[in-house]
Amino acid sequence: MEAQVVVLNEAYLSALQRFSCLDSLLDTYLQCYAWQDQQAMKNICYLLVNQDHHIIGFFTLGTSTIEGTHLPFQVQALTKSRNGHHPILMIKRFAVGAEFQGKGFGRHLLIAALKQAAISSHLIGASALFINQIDGTTAAFFQKLGFIPLPNQQKLCIAIKQLHKMFLPFH
Repeated sequence: MEAQVVVLNEAYLSALQRFSCLDSLLDTYLQCYAWQDQQAMKNICYLLVNQDHHIIGFFTLGTSTIEGTHLPFQVQALTKSRNGHHPILMIKRFAVGAEFQGKGFGRHLLIAALKQAAISSHLIGASALFINQIDGTTAAFFQKLGFIPLPNQQKLCIAIKQLHKMFLPFH
């Protein structure tokens, strides 16, 4: 099945109601709030869709700041600044529809999210990419990609410079 990543737009609004990942918070967010948050410039919602315009999965990408002292040492070293506030990108929400889980679409969606973060950071500037930890299995997967768990938090992060090496090797 072919799939592509698109930014949520009016053409997909009716398809939002058919999406279910079996997590009521994520389902409700996509169906009721993703479009209005995007219109308010709180974040951008990216959809993985098939040729029939069915939504396979989605992620939201947004910005924030963090005090340098809250960054893991490995990330602090790559950002060359140990104090002040650092601009960061966040994968705020990430989900794959129930009928598409276990078929490799999560990996496809994650790679798209990481690429988009690398491109976005190159355009607007950011020190790190953060993602909320979902469960132990997910955390282990992200750690294999170079994400670092934050102590006493349910978040993982990776230095943007590492993403640039992965996805923007000639920049």
